[in-house]
Amino acid sequence: EAPAPRRTVTERKPVNRGALTVEGVGNLLTQLARCCQPVPGDTIVGYLTKGRGVSIHRASCASVQYLIQNHPERRLPVNWGSREDGRYEVAILIRAYDRKWLLKDLTNLIAQANVSIASVNALGQGGVMAELKMSLKVADFGQLSALLGKLDAVPGVVEVRRFG
Repeated sequence: EAPAPRRTVTERKPVNRGALTVEGVGNLLTQLARCCQPVPGDTIVGYLTKGRGVSIHRASCASVQYLIQNHPERRLPVNWGSREDGRYEVAILIRAYDRKWLLKDLTNLIAQANVSIASVNALGQGGVMAELKMSLKVADFGQLSALLGKLDAVPGVVEVRRFG
């Protein structure tokens, strides 16, 4: 199988075969929902779309809860498979006191955790606070959770959370 083409942050991408199992259904296209960006370890639910296969959401996602409320027959039980070589994109928000070397300290910590950065959007707020929105590529929920804890311990960081 040929390597997948490079993808942009905003593109919807199918999940690698074997990474998910849709109970009772075989060979359906699956894609991770952009609204909630589930990663292995999250509790997930599938929603059968019209023409795009099964969209995989975090069970707590407001978007999928609304869809299932209106079309409960489209809900499909899904589970994470055993494949561990996948990388999953997840968005995080970091709020911190603006200081020299803040971005360097954060990116060094991310690199040490063996996590790739897909995108960064940094915004200074009057020279006092900085807000960074990052899209990271993680292996699973455990890796993400450990990284968020380490980022929260960086001097000057006020808040670190997953968003989307």
